[in-house]
Amino acid sequence: MLWLITFAVLVCMILWKFLKTENNDLDRVPGPPKWPIIGSALMFLGLPPSQMFDLVVELPKKYGNRVVITMLNRYILNIYDVEDIEIVLSHSRNIKKNKPYDFLEPWLGTGLIVSTGSKWHRRRKILTPTFHFDILKSFMKVFEEKTKNLVVDLRRGISEGSGVVDVMPFISDFTLYTICETAMGIRLDSDKSEATVKYKQAIMDIGELVMKRLTTIWLRNDFIFSLHPTGKKFAKCLESVHSFADNVIIERKKSYEKDGEISSSTSKRRLALLDLLLEAERKGEIDLEGIREEVNNFMFAGHDTTATALTFGLMLLADHEDVQERILEECTSILGDSDRSPNMSELGEMKYLEAVIKEILRLYPSGPFIGRKITEDFMLGDIKIKKGCEVVVHIYEMQRREDLYPEPEVFRPERFLDGESRHPYAYVPFSAGLRNCIGQRFAKLEMKMAICEIIRNFRLGPMKKGARPALKADLVLRPNESIFVKFVER
Repeated sequence: MLWLITFAVLVCMILWKFLKTENNDLDRVPGPPKWPIIGSALMFLGLPPSQMFDLVVELPKKYGNRVVITMLNRYILNIYDVEDIEIVLSHSRNIKKNKPYDFLEPWLGTGLIVSTGSKWHRRRKILTPTFHFDILKSFMKVFEEKTKNLVVDLRRGISEGSGVVDVMPFISDFTLYTICETAMGIRLDSDKSEATVKYKQAIMDIGELVMKRLTTIWLRNDFIFSLHPTGKKFAKCLESVHSFADNVIIERKKSYEKDGEISSSTSKRRLALLDLLLEAERKGEIDLEGIREEVNNFMFAGHDTTATALTFGLMLLADHEDVQERILEECTSILGDSDRSPNMSELGEMKYLEAVIKEILRLYPSGPFIGRKITEDFMLGDIKIKKGCEVVVHIYEMQRREDLYPEPEVFRPERFLDGESRHPYAYVPFSAGLRNCIGQRFAKLEMKMAICEIIRNFRLGPMKKGARPALKADLVLRPNESIFVKFVER
């Protein structure tokens, strides 16, 4: 028995020596206890998503604004300080996403979210015009219709119950239907076919399955994942998502080729982002596989992110009747007694509503963390960050720092109206630098329209004033429990 233990220790020492990176500045950065070979991995083993989130939030309180976690030969630097965050997000070449994004590739391919280097630059150049002011203006009718349908659904929801609504399912459907019509030109809410129902469910399931893989160490191996029930379910979801998107692209392409060009096709049907990608294909800028990648990227980035932001937003508004009344006053001052929806320029005039949305996203940024895989050595202050290391930018914790936002836990939209000077990277819910969110104007317009119409039709109230849900680690920031809001018709 003794020889077996001795042999095991010897093997561990050899492996530790083999895997350890020599002379790494990150060795002197504080962090959780590190064991030979496995590093800090044990502290995450078996943790449910909510405890994982709590653990990450506690790290800067224990170790400071730079925290290193090691796993095998991986160094993961976690940063919480705004100056460090500026250096990382503004770097012009270290734009590669870190390892967790690899698990999204079977779904998203190497589209805009995952790609890097020259491919990312080419795709960004192709896609930037799709969010031009005039294109967004053409989506306003979709925003209006889907928002009015949301109000109808909420009204039906409160009539069938006690006026208390589990907000997320309603909001999630709203954002899914909106992005589906604007991205692909498909009315998911009116199509009850089996393929559509499967697609909707698959979109809902994929994020949960990816997160389960991310937080279960043995499922990170591709072979093990493919044999595990989680991996098999993931494969079925991918089949539904890809076949649905492929069929839509093929049908839209036929229609596009028949019409000849965007200008004539839009007279017969609404413009979708897919039409702009087909136009890019005609010019030789992208192929069909690239179109599929970007359509799936739009569906991922434009659905869950906005849904969770709006859900948290309604929770905060329910707790602050004074904020609701100020939003209503602003809407009435611009729209009068009319029940029509605001147009794009009128939404632009709603400065208080814009401040409300900024404050929602300060407290609950949809992407609480941003990860980078370092491809080129760089200096972070006095520390050299070597190629191969990973850096995680903690937006959630940074945007709740007392030195940047006095009384940071308080919901106070006026922060963004008082002209207060703050660091340009102190507010980055849509990231910043080269990889800032290409769809942020789309998301803010959608949120503005939804909140405006909800507040014009309902008074919101909390189930329990001041209650806040536990949060969990996921592809986007999520509550660990349902968020219930009281809706009273005006």
